[in-house]
Amino acid sequence: MMLTQKCSNRNKPSLQNIANIFNMKVYALDVEGVIPEDLWTLTFLTNLNLALNYLTGNLSASIGNLTRMQYLNVNLNSLSGELPKELGNLTDLRLFGIGSNNFSGSLPSELGNLVKLERIYFDSSGLSGELPSTFAKLQNLQIVWASDNELTGRIPDFIGNWYKLTTLRLSDVSNGSSSLAFLKDMKSLIVLVLRNNNVSDSIPTNIGDYQNLTQLFLGNNMLSGTLPAQKSASLLNINLVANNFTIDSSNSSALPSGLNCLQRSFPCYRGSGIYYNFGIKCGTLHKIISAWLSLSSWTNLI
Repeated sequence: MMLTQKCSNRNKPSLQNIANIFNMKVYALDVEGVIPEDLWTLTFLTNLNLALNYLTGNLSASIGNLTRMQYLNVNLNSLSGELPKELGNLTDLRLFGIGSNNFSGSLPSELGNLVKLERIYFDSSGLSGELPSTFAKLQNLQIVWASDNELTGRIPDFIGNWYKLTTLRLSDVSNGSSSLAFLKDMKSLIVLVLRNNNVSDSIPTNIGDYQNLTQLFLGNNMLSGTLPAQKSASLLNINLVANNFTIDSSNSSALPSGLNCLQRSFPCYRGSGIYYNFGIKCGTLHKIISAWLSLSSWTNLI
């Protein structure tokens, strides 16, 4: 199915003849081909959902004409090219989804103009480079999916000012040594995924104060120190593998001395397992690629 076709019959409607349309949903309909330029003339659009199709080509700079847009979703297509800076004109946008595409280049700094944005999804989008400093202005963000790209640099401290954030999935950030200091006051977090980011820090001692947190994934970093003595009752899903924790046999640590399987140097083949509800998928002899802990408490690991 094509998104649109030219019609020989003048009585048949075209996109230009229905310019006052407000909502358009072309979701999971196996649509293929490029997005027609006429679409960007629908300046009354507030909701455009083109997700889960086979769309190709790039996002036209003319997308900047849709200044009334509030919800824009092109996730799960095969779109490519660089993101147009004209996206920064969509200042009423609340949701922006471009994940699972083949884009290139970096995030335009103009996206920092979208101060009403609440949800952004650009995981597996092909983007690279650093998070723009202009993103510091996006303080209404609640959900951020930004994993599986080629992002570089440090995890920016301004994320700590996204006080409304409930979900942060930011992984695979390279060429920088990051800290967890930005988490200090982010007590609204429910899901925190920061895997494979070269984070060289310790887990915040006040992690037990994060009463809403249900999922914590800090695997494949350079974390050190011991685990805090307490966590909230809601935190049941934890992944801390492939780090550099201090194994402390005293009662002051929440990490039992036997659980050195969290360390980067732990070999995958240890014979029969002694850990409850613990799975390992091995990649090489001395590096744990993935492991998942579903725990009821720090201290009930063995």
